[in-house]
Amino acid sequence: MSHSSRQESPGPLEVLGLSAQELGTILRDILESAGEPAYRARQLRDWLYKRCPEDFLLWSDVPGTLRQVLGERLLLHPLEKKEEQLSSDGTRKFLWTRQGGGNLESVVIPDRDRRTYCISTQAGCPVGCAFCATGRGGFKGHLRPAEIVDQVSSMRRITGEGPTNIVYMGMGEPLLNYASVCKSVEILTHPEQFGFGARRITVSTVGIPDKMRSLAEAFPQVKLAVSLHAARNDLRSKIIPINRKYPLEEVLAAARDHASKTGKKITFEYILLPGVNDARRDAMDLAKLARELPSRINLIGFNPFPGAPFEKPGVRRLLCFRGWVQEAYSGDVTIRRSRGSDIQGACGQLSLNRQELPPMKRPRVGRE
Repeated sequence: MSHSSRQESPGPLEVLGLSAQELGTILRDILESAGEPAYRARQLRDWLYKRCPEDFLLWSDVPGTLRQVLGERLLLHPLEKKEEQLSSDGTRKFLWTRQGGGNLESVVIPDRDRRTYCISTQAGCPVGCAFCATGRGGFKGHLRPAEIVDQVSSMRRITGEGPTNIVYMGMGEPLLNYASVCKSVEILTHPEQFGFGARRITVSTVGIPDKMRSLAEAFPQVKLAVSLHAARNDLRSKIIPINRKYPLEEVLAAARDHASKTGKKITFEYILLPGVNDARRDAMDLAKLARELPSRINLIGFNPFPGAPFEKPGVRRLLCFRGWVQEAYSGDVTIRRSRGSDIQGACGQLSLNRQELPPMKRPRVGRE
């Protein structure tokens, strides 16, 4: 796969955003100009992808003159850590600031022998879902490939533990920043770079049909999750406004094509919003929809934040809704365990707390 190495900001190249081929070309030029032997390229890649400290000057076994040249030609970390919070359940939340302005968030979620890195693809989000803290804060721009990859690199350095899974479920709609997402996946999975298994990566989307199909072609091993949240167009359009542009029929057709191309089940994510999408009828509609293609369902209780127009559903309500779905759907129906609630664990909440915004409006539904 070929992607351009262009970046929005002038100055040194963002080295974490370079493909393996691009990096090889740059390193050959740097080593030749510094009078260093070609074998050092492997040494530099080892530092970059396995250890990656905060500064080139810390690359201890690299000659000082070469470290200086690297610092002049390349930018190591485009993100700066602004804040870090640790939850009582071990979840770690990071707030980063971009050089050109705007904040983004990432989360490390431990679960027994798993460590899931939840990463962002945009600063803010333009989609404007009714329940989303990220969208409420506005859209500040697409992340460049290096900014996406740097979340993984920096969290690994800070925590001292790499991920077992990576989910593109943080701030933003990944498939609206398709080129940067694809290049970041390429960098994370390339054997000469981070070498992370594509099977352990999940990309979440509200449903951008053409990009869902393109992702299946580009990365058939990467899993797809569709943020559904309603199984009828009338209700979903109130919760997820972009459904008016890409209605359920088009999203489901693209999901079916993705499953057919990759041989992988689609995960339907469904946030329960009490009094909005949690009635028996909603469960039956969800079950009927999910039966139409290879799938699993992941139910998520809404996680309240200041100004949100919804309440957190009780455990009994989640279990009741799951029971209704299972009456008419034989696939897996899981309930996502809430993590990091004491540190505003859902993406967008930490950044949102730094802003003063009016309360969000609750969408009107027919049964209210």
